[in-house]
Amino acid sequence: MTVSLWEYVMSRAIAYLRFSNAIQQNGDSVRRQRNLINQWLDLNPQYDLDDTNYEDLGLSAYTGAHAERGAFGEFMEAVDLGLIEPGTVLLIESLDRLSRERIGEATERLRSILKAGIEVVTLCDGSHYTASSLDDPYASIKAILIAQRANEESEIKSKRLKSAWEKKREEAAKTGRVMTSACPRWMKLNPQTREFELINERVKVIREIFEYRIKGMSFNKITKILNDESIPTFKGKIKEWNPSTIEHLLSNKALIGTCVPSYASKLKGMKEIKNYYPPAMSDHVFNSVQDIKLSPFGKLSERDNPNLINIFRSIMKCSVCNHSMIVTTVAGDNPGYYVCPMRRLHRCYAPPIKRGLIDSVLIHQVLVFTTKFTKSGNSKSLVQQITARNSELNQQIEKLIGALKMAPEVSILAGEIKELDKELRKNETTLRLLREKKRISIIDDINKLDLKVKADRETCQKYAFKIFKDIKIDTSRKTCCILFINGLKFIDFPLYKTTRGEAIVEALAYIDDDILFF
Repeated sequence: MTVSLWEYVMSRAIAYLRFSNAIQQNGDSVRRQRNLINQWLDLNPQYDLDDTNYEDLGLSAYTGAHAERGAFGEFMEAVDLGLIEPGTVLLIESLDRLSRERIGEATERLRSILKAGIEVVTLCDGSHYTASSLDDPYASIKAILIAQRANEESEIKSKRLKSAWEKKREEAAKTGRVMTSACPRWMKLNPQTREFELINERVKVIREIFEYRIKGMSFNKITKILNDESIPTFKGKIKEWNPSTIEHLLSNKALIGTCVPSYASKLKGMKEIKNYYPPAMSDHVFNSVQDIKLSPFGKLSERDNPNLINIFRSIMKCSVCNHSMIVTTVAGDNPGYYVCPMRRLHRCYAPPIKRGLIDSVLIHQVLVFTTKFTKSGNSKSLVQQITARNSELNQQIEKLIGALKMAPEVSILAGEIKELDKELRKNETTLRLLREKKRISIIDDINKLDLKVKADRETCQKYAFKIFKDIKIDTSRKTCCILFINGLKFIDFPLYKTTRGEAIVEALAYIDDDILFF
């Protein structure tokens, strides 16, 4: 009989930690939850804590934010996709860590986890929920009561907090009293006077930025100047200014002393508070910049131009800084250039390269022949190879499990099983990615595509995504390194000379590994 890894050696446990307020990170909440997890593992040595823990530190379960954009949402997605094995135990401090939403939503989250075969252990009271708990009226009633209590507590807290902030805002509008120490990075709160004070060296930088903009400089030009002069950002980093930061800074009303509520707060009726901050400049200077309507990148592009579709988008990377290459100076039939986006910010100095020739080489000398490219003359696909490797891993794990029955010291063997299992799970993730790419339909003849037609360029773009995993382009040497999705690698492939696709196919029959040098 085959003995499962989960049945004999170690069952899998996953920890989920959450608190709703970032201030709690420095308090007892996380330490308490981690201590409970460690205590449970000590009492249940048959469980192995997974390396991947899910943590929502500072996300609310009352609003459901943890399920929408947090780690809990990732966990639920993994459950829905079947990526978490049945029998796995989810360790949480209490059911209210899963949800503080209304009873219907809260209990439904628990039910969906249990239906998938995932068990839930609440560490505060030692309760163990399984799929059979769904038919246990006492367990169901207990879960509902906990959900109701958690939702009522959160609703009361929410109302009290909202009322307290409303009073703070009213007082700030009347007297200018500081609501919180949080403020823009060009000022700080004086702890003695409880008033905001400007940081002169940062205000000086801001005024220079406004002067540049009044002179008609674009966001990119201003960014280049700041990075060239090694002026630190307000986070203290050198050469990391971005156009978006400049744009946001130029429109920030806090520069003239106005406290502006967030977009969500505006929808709730919150008003701006004037004269809340010390002004960094006059209203006249600030408003004069708001009237300037310049495109941040110069002349606007022709949106219907097929050449604007980058066939190698997200695939082609700069060999110097590894950022995805972008296209620039596209106009009419001129396809423009490939350029590293960090170059325009003076954070990378890889030169631009003509796009037309690069596209022609990669499409007609490589992409057209990819159905004939195989690794070392081996007709097996990468999917087949990984599947075969997974079969080997399962056999090795089963043998080690058998050895554990007779071994006096199991820690070394258990460690080997854990490492093999990690490789197995990593391979499963790779297989899912490969199968997703495989869904894209095969093109019978890429030469039939008219790359001057938008739809055909989009088809070619999808096909490139299916074939290539990564293209690192060296614009100085005019070469690139190509990594195919099947694991084959081309090293120093020339971009400015003709390389016959037929010759590449012939060469692949004679290589001993997965790498072809040019």
